[in-house]
Amino acid sequence: MTISTNIEDGSGTSNKACVSSRGQLITGPIEFSAAFTVTANVVDTAFNFVPPIANKRFVLTDILLYANKAVGAGDATVELYEAAGDTVTTVTRAILTLEMVKQTSRDMTGLNLICSEGFWINIKTDDNTIFATIMGYYVDA
Repeated sequence: MTISTNIEDGSGTSNKACVSSRGQLITGPIEFSAAFTVTANVVDTAFNFVPPIANKRFVLTDILLYANKAVGAGDATVELYEAAGDTVTTVTRAILTLEMVKQTSRDMTGLNLICSEGFWINIKTDDNTIFATIMGYYVDA
């Protein structure tokens, strides 16, 4: 014998708890992350990770960066950002801006950063070469 039950939030919005297609009660990340990798090897050029999908937002869960031996003595400024197009270098909204020393890595894991709907996620640098991977998944907007 089964009993049908609904779990609703306590704030009066009547939002119900969800169960994934795999039978998981969703209490954390809604999906598994996919990896998107680019090599930023041209100075002041946009490199695209993730395109926008209609009625979706991208949830960024991990950022992995490596500055190779070609990075000069002045370090590399690396910008991960939202933009209006896949080749646009104008930052609509900054996600991450940092300096990277030659032959160093930065790994940021366990993130739960939601990006804006309708924007591309790009990276650019002022010194080459930066190997970059982001991970995440799309959710309904």
